[in-house]
Amino acid sequence: MSLIDEIKSRLDIVEIIGESVQLRRSGKNYIGFCPFHHNVRTPAFVVFPDTQTWRCFGACNTGGDIFQFVMRRDGLTFAEALRVLAQRAGIPLEPKTPEAEARERERARLREVLEAAALFYQHQLRQTPEAEPARAYLAARGLAPETIERFGLGYSPSAWHALIDYMLRRGFSMEELQSAGLVVIREDGTAFDRFRGRLMIPIRDPQGHVIGFGARALGGEEPKYLNSPQTLLFDKSAVLFALDLARAEIRRTGIAVIVEGYFDAIMAHQAGFTNVVAALGTSLSEAQLRLLSRGLKRLVLALDADPAGMHAVLRGLASAREAFPETTLELGPRGLIHLSGQLGVDLRVLTLPEGVDPDELIRRDPPAWAQAVEGARPVIAFLLDYLAAQHRLEDPKGKAAFVREIVPILAAIPDPVERDVYIQHAARMARLNERVVLEQVAAHRTVGTRRHVPSGGTPHNVPPRRDMPLPGTGTEAEATLLVMLGLGPDLLPYLNVRFAELGLEPLCEEDFLDSTHRALFRNLTEFGPVEDWPEEETEPQRAGPLLRTLWVELLRRRELLLQGFDPEDERWAEEALRLALWLREQRLKEILEDLQALAESVPDWPQDEFMAKWQALAEELNQAQRFRYRRWMMDDPLSTTARR
Repeated sequence: MSLIDEIKSRLDIVEIIGESVQLRRSGKNYIGFCPFHHNVRTPAFVVFPDTQTWRCFGACNTGGDIFQFVMRRDGLTFAEALRVLAQRAGIPLEPKTPEAEARERERARLREVLEAAALFYQHQLRQTPEAEPARAYLAARGLAPETIERFGLGYSPSAWHALIDYMLRRGFSMEELQSAGLVVIREDGTAFDRFRGRLMIPIRDPQGHVIGFGARALGGEEPKYLNSPQTLLFDKSAVLFALDLARAEIRRTGIAVIVEGYFDAIMAHQAGFTNVVAALGTSLSEAQLRLLSRGLKRLVLALDADPAGMHAVLRGLASAREAFPETTLELGPRGLIHLSGQLGVDLRVLTLPEGVDPDELIRRDPPAWAQAVEGARPVIAFLLDYLAAQHRLEDPKGKAAFVREIVPILAAIPDPVERDVYIQHAARMARLNERVVLEQVAAHRTVGTRRHVPSGGTPHNVPPRRDMPLPGTGTEAEATLLVMLGLGPDLLPYLNVRFAELGLEPLCEEDFLDSTHRALFRNLTEFGPVEDWPEEETEPQRAGPLLRTLWVELLRRRELLLQGFDPEDERWAEEALRLALWLREQRLKEILEDLQALAESVPDWPQDEFMAKWQALAEELNQAQRFRYRRWMMDDPLSTTARR
């Protein structure tokens, strides 16, 4: 029995869910109102004790086991949920190494140091006469007292050793203050406060722990903003300001807005736009995007309309520049487009009137800000317009340069319909025959996908692979597909394109029933190839050694699962597609069975709502089955007749 199964066997899912959801027995199952969205009319949340699973048939349209519930309810990663549930079940996990324990103790101590410093700065802002300019500045910017309190704003005295003296009296050492980035120690051993005479803005991790500070000058000092240096806790490129306060709203709406400055985000929250976060500086990194990836549907970059703002957009789109060195555009937006497609995120750009920043617009006209966010332009449209403005499109050489710039961008669009629309749009912009741009994009995609994915769509002249040994259980099918995805980095975008062509939603973690497989799939989609997974289980990215260990264990079964089937085989992608479709079919069949159980348990459940859901699910199931049967004309991939 695996660790996951042992935890499930010791815990009662009805008891766990019943702690936060009022359930009532209905037949052999339990029903209630879903805790993940507002609903007081029809109970559509069902717990199935026999299978130890749950499902919402309402707005969430999601489900899973005890791990998925705790992760979603408490905003935890798989590793965190595993610890919580293992502790509750009385099952010890593998002990940490002495080095890991020492590192965790150091991190905990640094958090204590920074929390104490934050309280010191807050007291200075509230109580000291010296902080009057800071209080006047906040009042001039229109910040309410409750907003100042919510963000924990403070003030650093201008004295060179004010914080040092306070912290040493509290029992912290000079070495700890230096490790936290709060002091500067000279070569002669003397030390002074890093932040002096500045408005202090605590920077917190997604869990709400202070990890650093942004310090705003109140006079003419330079730099205007001074951030904490990189420490064990703080990495400017992997932090989003106000994410701890924005996570709930982002999770609820699926929409996140990224602004440039601290006060842009603070004012947005004060005005009720609590899905806004800020990048620390103007450059947006892939690590920051990863923080938002879970559950995100739309990402809006809100930047200034002046040239610096336009350049900031492109710098924000440079997250995967190193992965695409062939892109001639200096800052390589193709990487982020590829990433947003892989994560299923609708990426948009909001440009404001010249000379107006988000802070000013929100203070002056909150409805105009809401309208601007709603009307943000798709990033591809923004980039095409921006690049068109950089070239003389009436000149043949200008046209050629424009096409060279846009081809890698267009080729990175995973959805074939969207890609075709933008190819047409780009051709009209340059006054070119559409075929010219189409051929360039097709050639670029062929080069990029030659190794893992058939370049011209499905190869009709390739016979079905009837001799590939396939797994004997659903979990083995999941394991096989995961290994294939891990060995072929381009495979997942290809599968999602094929799913889209069939009118199916992209492959998602819910297509995997096993909790471990879901966590591994989530890591593959969030972090890419296994070698790019974070080495340590540290905030803000918590992939950690646990999932690396689980992945290694899975790879040990590679030969058994694949039976020597080679990723270089041209039918590799087709086999993966067949497996992915089969997994989708099993998931849809399970949902239909659960829906039938709900209808039987709740006789007064609205018939029209039941029929609409039933028909939609049945049609999606039929579509997946029709394609798989038509393409391969063989039995289910897990049946013995499909074996050699």
